[in-house]
Amino acid sequence: MDRFEARLGSILAAWVGGVCRRPAVTIALVVLGAVGAALYSAGNLGIKGDTEALFSADLPYKQAERIFYDAFPTQFENMFIVLDGVTPERAGEAAADLAARLREERDDFRMVFLPGGGAFFEQNAFLYLDTEELADLADQLAQAQPYLAELSRDGSIRGLASILARGARAVRDGDVDAERLSAIYQRTAEALSARLAGRAYHLSWAEVLAAREIEGDPRRRVIFVQPALQTGDIQPARRAIQTARRAIQDLDLGPATGVRVRITGDVALSYEEMEVVKSQATMAGVASFVCVGVILLLGLRSPRLVLATLATLVVGLLYTAGFTALAIGHFNMISVAFAVLFIGLGVDFGIHLCVRYRELLGEGRDHEDSLRESARDVGSSLVLCAITTAIGFFAFVPTEFIGVAELGLISGAGMLVSLFCTLTLLPALISLPPQPRAGSGGSGWRWTGDWIELPVRHPRIVRSVALVLAAVSIVLVPRARFDNNPLNVRDPGSESVETLAELLERGVNSPWSLNSLAPDVETANALAERLRALDSVERVVTLADFVPSDQSEKLDIIEEVALFLGPVSEPSGALPEPSLEERLEALRHLEVELAKVRREELPAEFAAVVDRLRARLSQYLTTLDRARSPRQANDSLDMLEQSLLGSLPEQLRVLNAALSAGRVTLENLPDTIIEQMVGEQGQVRIQTFPKADLSNHRALAEFVDAVREIDPDAAGSAGEIVGSGRAVVAALQQALLSALAAVAVVVFLIWRRLTDTALVLIPLGLATIFTVAAAVLLDIPFNFADVIVLPLLLGIGVDSGIHLVHRARAAGGSIRNLLGTSTARAVAFSALTTIASFGTMGLATHRGLATLGQLLTLGVLFTLLCNLVVLPALIALRHQSANDTA
Repeated sequence: MDRFEARLGSILAAWVGGVCRRPAVTIALVVLGAVGAALYSAGNLGIKGDTEALFSADLPYKQAERIFYDAFPTQFENMFIVLDGVTPERAGEAAADLAARLREERDDFRMVFLPGGGAFFEQNAFLYLDTEELADLADQLAQAQPYLAELSRDGSIRGLASILARGARAVRDGDVDAERLSAIYQRTAEALSARLAGRAYHLSWAEVLAAREIEGDPRRRVIFVQPALQTGDIQPARRAIQTARRAIQDLDLGPATGVRVRITGDVALSYEEMEVVKSQATMAGVASFVCVGVILLLGLRSPRLVLATLATLVVGLLYTAGFTALAIGHFNMISVAFAVLFIGLGVDFGIHLCVRYRELLGEGRDHEDSLRESARDVGSSLVLCAITTAIGFFAFVPTEFIGVAELGLISGAGMLVSLFCTLTLLPALISLPPQPRAGSGGSGWRWTGDWIELPVRHPRIVRSVALVLAAVSIVLVPRARFDNNPLNVRDPGSESVETLAELLERGVNSPWSLNSLAPDVETANALAERLRALDSVERVVTLADFVPSDQSEKLDIIEEVALFLGPVSEPSGALPEPSLEERLEALRHLEVELAKVRREELPAEFAAVVDRLRARLSQYLTTLDRARSPRQANDSLDMLEQSLLGSLPEQLRVLNAALSAGRVTLENLPDTIIEQMVGEQGQVRIQTFPKADLSNHRALAEFVDAVREIDPDAAGSAGEIVGSGRAVVAALQQALLSALAAVAVVVFLIWRRLTDTALVLIPLGLATIFTVAAAVLLDIPFNFADVIVLPLLLGIGVDSGIHLVHRARAAGGSIRNLLGTSTARAVAFSALTTIASFGTMGLATHRGLATLGQLLTLGVLFTLLCNLVVLPALIALRHQSANDTA
């Protein structure tokens, strides 16, 4: 062995010998320090749920965001309240009520904005239609005027049945185009079918009266809200979200009242993410601890050593938490998983020490001598492993991915803490009386059989197979993908994730848009025209877009509609509520009129609708005739009436408001629009929406790149996702290369042999390639959460290689029975505990934790195979080459 290793081994042996002579004092001092670290952590360590803080503020996209948010502070850290109504009328009514209620909660909400909502848009809704659309709607309303006038007088099932019967006669006489009645007949048939089946049904009069299919999703409304965050709370948005949910409950908004309400957006995502990560990271940590304990017991076959090792892990965790509180002050959404990493990696040090200790004890050495010699034999490799593993973590510290940089600092320091505890507290705990006697040890769990030495006996076959597998894997490596969609690292079952995924399905509703700034309206309009020309852009909105075009022509059409629709807007002479007999008589009369329609003279599609309506009506009247009591029949008719006419009063109110439209100018736009589109210093906002489904990360990148070719300073959620994804990839490349170089340099400086350094690094490189190839085959993408895997595997994998090469160096280069030594068993045993630890994360429903656990498990498994199969073969080939040369 080199003099450096010998000297280091002697120092560590002397240290452990001193600990063995004063175990009680050592334990007291170490535990006292751990208690102090725990108390300091409890008072100073928090969890930072702000995802904005995961990346450096110096990144270009972050600087663009800062400029935009300085101009529009209300666009920062928002959440969306999504309402899906059974009809457009119900969705609009519920959204207006909820928005009004939230505006009253000034302490919890700084901004509440309902696009298209409020008196201004109700009054001028028709002006925002295309002229052709408005003309078609006017024709449709002209045809419907007599029917609407009748319904305004008699808004009951009697009135509707009378109108439908009149329509049937008009169709029969050729006075009305059959297609005009197709929609209402079809929906009435659907309502009757639902009533017969006991299902709820809601007819929308907005959809019936529309001349064509309503663009977008008319049954969905979105309220944009900026909550007042409580900066002192671990969950800053907790109070605002609770207030919003309380308002939803107070307004009785839910499926039972015809509307589904969900909360999403960055703030809500972070809130739910924190709840999920806290619970699942905690469960994974506990499960990891238990699994490691069970495997330790199976491997070491000594409850004393197992308890001592687990206690050492707990103390190491407390010291690391204290360091985190002192150095950083918080965990972030990524570094919160450090406990699982610490358990999985920190236990390796204890395993190697304990396995060697039991082996020496079984050879007849006494307790203190066995511990001293264990520190001398494996101590230098433990130190080297701690340094190289820490390097794998520390490599992320200089990157601009702050989330993983903090995890790297915490876990890197944790490795050094674990080394200290393994060489101090663990020997002290083992040395407590009664101390094990000489000959009472053994190697614990062991393997036997000729198969163990197969890699050494057939090294060239192993090398050839490894080269073939490496060549195949290298072909697959370029197909590895990085998924920059932040939704794909979250729990897919959470409300906020499901809702945002729905909004992203169509770019027109996408909250992932881009924003540009212009000094004035004219410049904004010019920039908007250039952006509209892009293939990836669905629409562009500027302040000028809120001023409708062709207003004179549209106002003339609206005035004409108001003239012939007057009786609807001001109903008079409303009829009294009909009796049961009157309602039944009206439905029977409708059945008779439907029977008189000559179907052979109608379009086939409309004839089928008439037949369906008549059949359902006949079935329904039969059920009413069989009703047990008049009250039961009345209740059924009430529900049918609500299904068919429940939305009519709201639609008539909206229609009445829209007939009083006036000319819209930039000067009379409402304050809510000005606040959204004009910045505090007068900048004009240009909002660009994508055309494609942005859950596809390529489409997202194409959209962002295309917009930024025109406006490099465009900011917004879409730009943040693309920018952060590229920052992650850059951080991975930087960390991987720097960690590889640093590990190679450290190993070479300590061992001073290039061949030994290569023996450690080659299996590591193979394991990395195999891991990436397996990720491709299993379709496991790299993402924001699991990006640390490859640099981490560098730190993990190098440990096993160091231990095995160290054992071969200690034997003078001999590879005789290398795989039968306690070192090889400790390597395998450590890998099993690491796999068990990381495997607990692989079962999480949170996809970020799950993919991190899955990739780490695969990586450790490949690292184990490469170090226990390929590395011994390479050592054997070098040994044969040296003998041939001699």
